[in-house]
Amino acid sequence: MHDKSNSKGRMSGQYSVMIVSSSEQFNTVVKKTLPSGRFSSIEVRKSASAARRELLARSFDLIIINAPLTDGLGVDFVMDISEKKNTQVLFAVPVEVFKEISSRLVDYGVITIRKPVKEMDLELSVRLLCAVQDSLRKANREVVKLEDKLQEQRLVSRAKLILIQRGMSETEAHEYIIREAMDRGLTKKAVAEEVIDE
Repeated sequence: MHDKSNSKGRMSGQYSVMIVSSSEQFNTVVKKTLPSGRFSSIEVRKSASAARRELLARSFDLIIINAPLTDGLGVDFVMDISEKKNTQVLFAVPVEVFKEISSRLVDYGVITIRKPVKEMDLELSVRLLCAVQDSLRKANREVVKLEDKLQEQRLVSRAKLILIQRGMSETEAHEYIIREAMDRGLTKKAVAEEVIDE
């Protein structure tokens, strides 16, 4: 299947995916449907227990589960990873239990699709999960930026206090940090750390 990622220009980055399924036919359909060039790794596990072991070693952006698994339907496994892992989950279930299971899992943020799986439903669901994962990545980057900025402000305030204790006015201390940063090509945080460490 050709790369759909540019159709709206929304999907970005690489994703890791784990397929949890004992059906080779399902695995083949999923691999064929995944947008080409978008997945850095695709792992396949045949049971919830094997998938849990893999999740202890590493994390995945997307987990696609084909119920039933060799060790049960997989609903508890899905709920568990949805609560504990920062991953997006797609759960394919038999049509007879689709309504009940999708109703249970919707509050966990799990996309449930009925089997037999239509390629179009699978493709759209994967694209949706990738878009959600992109939004989470962006939000995480913003949080890191805000935390860095807050840390810088704390250090600058502390450095100013030290400079004031050494005899500068608050304005002089502020201007000193800015001037040193500009003259030496440093960040205000780096200058503040120098003042604190002196």
